Amino acid sequence: MIGAGNMLETATLERRNRGPLYLQVAGIIRREIANGILKPSQRLPSIAELAQKYQVAVVTVRQSISLLEEEGLLLRQQGKGTFISSEPKIGKWLVLKSDWNSLLHHLEGKQTKSLAVSDNVPPPAIDVRIGHFEGAYRFMKRIHSSGDIPYALIEIYLSQRIYDLAPDEFDTSMVISVLSEMKDANTLDLHQSIFFTTADHETANALNLASNAPIGDVVRVITDKSGAIIYIGKTKYRGDFVKLEFTSRLHRK
Repeated sequence: MIGAGNMLETATLERRNRGPLYLQVAGIIRREIANGILKPSQRLPSIAELAQKYQVAVVTVRQSISLLEEEGLLLRQQGKGTFISSEPKIGKWLVLKSDWNSLLHHLEGKQTKSLAVSDNVPPPAIDVRIGHFEGAYRFMKRIHSSGDIPYALIEIYLSQRIYDLAPDEFDTSMVISVLSEMKDANTLDLHQSIFFTTADHETANALNLASNAPIGDVVRVITDKSGAIIYIGKTKYRGDFVKLEFTSRLHRK
């Protein structure tokens, strides 16, 4: 059965009343699968029971289940019910740390789709203590996917000088992965910050989420050894994909 903790989410769903209800219900179930609350091969309650739980119509639950089935998370068996897939296609958590390796490891095997590009775009406002701007930047808006699941909407501002060194690679591959393979990559500094917010209309549509679904809003800035800002990435991650993980060593006197 779905965990009791969803009582709060159900109330939130009713109060919010924004975006298609089937996406809101699907989002709750998806998060429980990602968090391990719903286990592989576990049977879901009946459609009628889910409809009563979330105070929505039966047809809404059917739409939610169909969506999650398309994503490879659920499996319907005639006469038996609906089950969590034995191997749910939930992408690995994006574990946010302060090092390059965890980010690069996460990007392995992921896909990118271009939505928009533009040259000579002014960069967004950034804390001046991080570094100084270059003269021109190339703007790229993309969707990142894991398998068939879109998990991030990203706006990238890449130094035109750096872009011109490998335009084909930057246009078709993960930008940070390309940067990591360039000369002097070991002298680059990565700055990142995260904000917890909710999906606006554009983000919800791009990531197949309900409006106001929880997301992680991550800003990454990469500077070179001179302090020049060569990369700014503003990424909106779906809330069932981002995991913060910090390790601290306690020194005792």
